[in-house]
Amino acid sequence: MRKLTMVLIPLIVLVLILGVFACGTGATPTPTPGALFLMITSPADESTVSTGNVNVSGSTIPGAVVSVSIDDKTVIADVDQNGNFQQGVPVEEGPNFIEVIASDPLGNQVSDNLTIVYIP
Repeated sequence: MRKLTMVLIPLIVLVLILGVFACGTGATPTPTPGALFLMITSPADESTVSTGNVNVSGSTIPGAVVSVSIDDKTVIADVDQNGNFQQGVPVEEGPNFIEVIASDPLGNQVSDNLTIVYIP
């Protein structure tokens, strides 16, 4: 039992350190196969647009439900068999705050937020 503890404790510490390091680098995480993830590919956070409609696109796991919320209005994006999604949302002049949430069938959720500035 002691040998197992001597192996597990350093392993757990290493996993925790790597997890903290990965979260703090700003790097795009590499999804673990089968694990819920959310990657928004467009638009870029803090981007400026000149049209009143923005397409939010990205990827997640197949079978996930993706919701896109702006100004207390939420729409459900279609997720294809590969986990890709795209959803148009209307934006108003000035800054717009968009929240994207992916949920899996087990009830797990991941989210990301974007600020999009609409200048007509």
